[in-house]
Amino acid sequence: MQISCGSTETIIHDHLKMSKVSARWVPRNLTDRDRERRVTTSQEIVDVFESDPVKFVRKTLTGDKTWDHHWDPESKVESMQWRHASSPPRKFTTLPSAGKLIATIFWDSKGLLLIDYLPSKTKMNAQYYASLLLKLRDAIK
Repeated sequence: MQISCGSTETIIHDHLKMSKVSARWVPRNLTDRDRERRVTTSQEIVDVFESDPVKFVRKTLTGDKTWDHHWDPESKVESMQWRHASSPPRKFTTLPSAGKLIATIFWDSKGLLLIDYLPSKTKMNAQYYASLLLKLRDAIK
């Protein structure tokens, strides 16, 4: 369209009155009861921590999910190129493949407890997550 980035931003922000909005994990319109529960639970966690910080950290378990994308590196022959001896080395590049999966990882203060890869064409639903928590329980034991 041959419009500068600055002009595009001016049109979007100033003329169309649009801005980027990020999704939030915590809904903004919690009920009073929900807010009260969050405050109570947070205070309980702070109390447990303050009573014995070392024990709290030892017993804390953390988990996270991430999308992992598969990449297949170029072959050595494909990555070869002519260059002068004084030119800087070429940075390693990869070609993206079509695959991606969800990895769920749990760890505590001592280290890794469980890594789980969601099977292809499986949805992360309540049933799958419940089975994952059973695997985690066994890993903790």
